[in-house]
Amino acid sequence: MDSSNIRFSQFNASLNRNNEGDLVRDLSTPNNAQAKAVAEIIQRNNPDILLINEFDYVATDPLAPVKLLQDNYLSVSQNGATPVNYPYVYIAPSNTGIASGFDLNNNGSVVTTPGAPGYGDDAYGFGNFPGQFGMLLLSKYPIDTANIRTFQNFLWQDMPNSLLSTIATPGSSTPWYSPEEQAALRLSSKNHWDVPIKINGETVHVLVSHPTPPTFDGAEDRNGKRNHDEIRFWADYITPGEGNYIYDDGGKKGGLNAGSQFVIMGDQNADPNDGDSFDNAILQILNNPRVNTNFIPTSEGAIQQAELQGRANLTQKGNPAFDTADFSDTAPGNLRVDYILPSSNLTINDSAVYWPVNTDPGFSRVGTFNSSLPGGFPSSDHRLVWADVQVSPSTNGATIPNIGFEGQTIISTGFIPEGAAGTINDKQIPLGGLSGVTYDAVNNRYYAISDDRSQFGPARFYTFTTNPNTIATSGVTFTNVTPITDANGNLYPQLSLDPEGIALTNKDTVFISSEGEANPSAGRVTNPFVNEYSLTTGQLIRSLPVPQKFLPVVQDTNGNGRVDAGDTQTAGVRNNLAFESLTITPDQKFLYTATENALFQDGAVATTTNGTRSRIIQYNLVTGQPEKEYLYNTDAVAAPSNPTTAFNTNGLVDLLALDSRGTLLALERSFSTGAPGTGNTIKLYEITLQGASDISTLDSLNNLSSDKLAAIRPVEKRLLLNFDDLKLSTGLDNIEGLAFGEKLADGRQSIVLVSDNNFSPTQFT
Repeated sequence: MDSSNIRFSQFNASLNRNNEGDLVRDLSTPNNAQAKAVAEIIQRNNPDILLINEFDYVATDPLAPVKLLQDNYLSVSQNGATPVNYPYVYIAPSNTGIASGFDLNNNGSVVTTPGAPGYGDDAYGFGNFPGQFGMLLLSKYPIDTANIRTFQNFLWQDMPNSLLSTIATPGSSTPWYSPEEQAALRLSSKNHWDVPIKINGETVHVLVSHPTPPTFDGAEDRNGKRNHDEIRFWADYITPGEGNYIYDDGGKKGGLNAGSQFVIMGDQNADPNDGDSFDNAILQILNNPRVNTNFIPTSEGAIQQAELQGRANLTQKGNPAFDTADFSDTAPGNLRVDYILPSSNLTINDSAVYWPVNTDPGFSRVGTFNSSLPGGFPSSDHRLVWADVQVSPSTNGATIPNIGFEGQTIISTGFIPEGAAGTINDKQIPLGGLSGVTYDAVNNRYYAISDDRSQFGPARFYTFTTNPNTIATSGVTFTNVTPITDANGNLYPQLSLDPEGIALTNKDTVFISSEGEANPSAGRVTNPFVNEYSLTTGQLIRSLPVPQKFLPVVQDTNGNGRVDAGDTQTAGVRNNLAFESLTITPDQKFLYTATENALFQDGAVATTTNGTRSRIIQYNLVTGQPEKEYLYNTDAVAAPSNPTTAFNTNGLVDLLALDSRGTLLALERSFSTGAPGTGNTIKLYEITLQGASDISTLDSLNNLSSDKLAAIRPVEKRLLLNFDDLKLSTGLDNIEGLAFGEKLADGRQSIVLVSDNNFSPTQFT
């Protein structure tokens, strides 16, 4: 076992049975087909800590089915997979199938006989017998059994401002549940456990549960609201001051101690975008600043099955790569409902959903729905989810203690570099439009992207060297220029892209962002992109998916069937205010880009009185998927234009990752026509994404109520430098790119910035 990289896994394995005792019977031989498929999936993923949802609890001998699963299946190689052993086990009673003595489904009958029609609906948690659909936790690391907390008997009504009392049939003033029922109902449909596990001298609290599905009810939505509050329980439990009302089955009160390390695991029966959950219930955890939601588990199989199965999957909002359950194609479609969510003081090194594509030999273990199989699938309708978590003493993120000016070099517009850097296809190309820069520390050289839209020359990036210690006197040497091409090796046509950001990988490639164009008056609307190119050839390698909300939407207002000046933009990035920035974290796992100003549907552009709502997008470079979005509020335009009706702007023009924990530098550039000097005001901020709300589920910020908008936690900003304070004799030009450079002679870290001269004779690089 890796001493620091711990694999946490969640698997709703459907090891539940319709009758009491059936699970023990099925596991008593080594030949149960479903159990063999489940065991093989577990063996091939080899979790260190595994939660199995839907594992029947046997009150007379709780460990009997556990031992049978271990001895007959997990300890026996399945289809050539390596056996796996779990010396530490925790299992406890479940509220499922425990008679309540009330008519909880309001059908006029109180059912107290296990297995009788309606019994499950009237139980504290749905189940045909006590313990059906229970949970099992398996671990390779010691469980601190003396400090386990369970919450089976916590009463729903004891949660402040719970949804219990709001449950009623629409139009009725009578609560669904009587006062007596409300006084008796337990919050947890199964149980909630806090299981401390000792790992490398650290204690990690494994917080497990399995909230009820938000379906199988009526318009009163009693299950949807219970699911919501079961999820809320953990959100309150991990938040200091919010969980004081909580008591466990032993009578201990309060939530988790501040600073504790934890991992929330379980089938939460709630998708952040789709399905039937009440008020996007899972966002209560996903948007909690104490939860690390980086590195969302993905699979290729989920994408493939969403396409093949079609129907409801084709109209969902969520990214199918994140799906963890293969549900009905008619409704709700496949969903993301299974989660591994570590605390923000734990690092996720890798994660995945075990959902192979149908050409993979492992696909037969997951399969597709087959009515002839018990339960409909070879193993389960859910997929195993895992996350590799680094468990070690936590470290603080990076920060910039102070910053100062060392020097600059100025290049006039029209300058053509000597040698290879000044020529493409035997034609001399002027240097200009440097909008982004990135540093190759291994080879001590820089790459700068030109925002030339294939007008002065092919879209391209430059290679240059400089010594930050002596830049004012030694200047900059451009050594090469690399045109970028599409996947077929063709140069980009004129005005087909607007390259702005560049970031270097450790694979001899660069990512380049393009703003696209949203310019109906010119008859041009193209999508922004984030593409990866070969560092040596400039050829396109791959394109990262851009969420739909960022793509410009233009309405054919004049009805003439073409994009022209009579049309109206309704959504997406604004023209020339899109993906200016690009950076990759030091661990090469995450890429960030951002809109320079607000999306059309998010709010107004920056003015002299108000900033604008930019969005930062976080991509996972391992999966290639966009994972999160954050609200970044820019400053207002720094100075009025002269005349006041002339053009001005302020926006987020570049980002630079300081660490892999969400600390970045953010560069804002303000410009006002006719303002004193060059009209530019440049500010450098240190920002943190930790604690900021993930707004990826929100297609529009303009449509939010004032309360919901106020509840969004934007990125936190700390001003490091207003470049106006440098009082440079040359003034400031259109600075749009920044990167780390080599260390200075005294050991301090240098930062190199570049300005975009817009190929204008009145500006400079």
